[in-house]
Amino acid sequence: MGHVIFDALANPEWRVIDDRWIRREISTSVRARAQFDLVDPDLRAMHRLIDRQAVDPAFPALARGLQGAGAEVRIASDGFAFYISRMLAAAGLADLPVDSNRLEVRRGAIVLDFPYEQDGCGHCGMCKALPVRRAKARGHRAVYIGDGYSDRCAVSEADVVFAKDSLEAHCQANDIPYHAFASLSDVQTWVNHQTPIGESCR
Repeated sequence: MGHVIFDALANPEWRVIDDRWIRREISTSVRARAQFDLVDPDLRAMHRLIDRQAVDPAFPALARGLQGAGAEVRIASDGFAFYISRMLAAAGLADLPVDSNRLEVRRGAIVLDFPYEQDGCGHCGMCKALPVRRAKARGHRAVYIGDGYSDRCAVSEADVVFAKDSLEAHCQANDIPYHAFASLSDVQTWVNHQTPIGESCR
């Protein structure tokens, strides 16, 4: 969603900043502040962009089914609750807990906050390994679903991993067992069939 906002409301320099983050030259907080400095802080325009997006169509049923079975479903993001919470509410999932960075528009300025930064890896604003560790400390089996660079710390510690796109390549390169998925309907199929962990692919 951040990329959607930058494409619409910032100049192309945001991609140069993003590449520096991917190369681990700068942290999420440095990257985000530099990128949002390029954005016109038009709250209505950002809301319109967010409202044109949607969560994976299979996600609401998956989340509610897991909750009904007694699982804890949690969103972990190195993005911002500003748009995550709005998209979840539109999908009827406003009650899902979200661990993420924070964004507000105050007096015509974008203000960012990274409340989890000091507890994590130092690269991400919200280190996604943190909720995985907390879940395991409470005695849960941690099933993690991701697709990007900021998911890498988490998949090294999760019990079961679903990966696609650049995260799948990372799992392959680092010999991390995972299930490949294209959409969350694939995860729903795994849940329905209770696929043994030992059948993870590489």
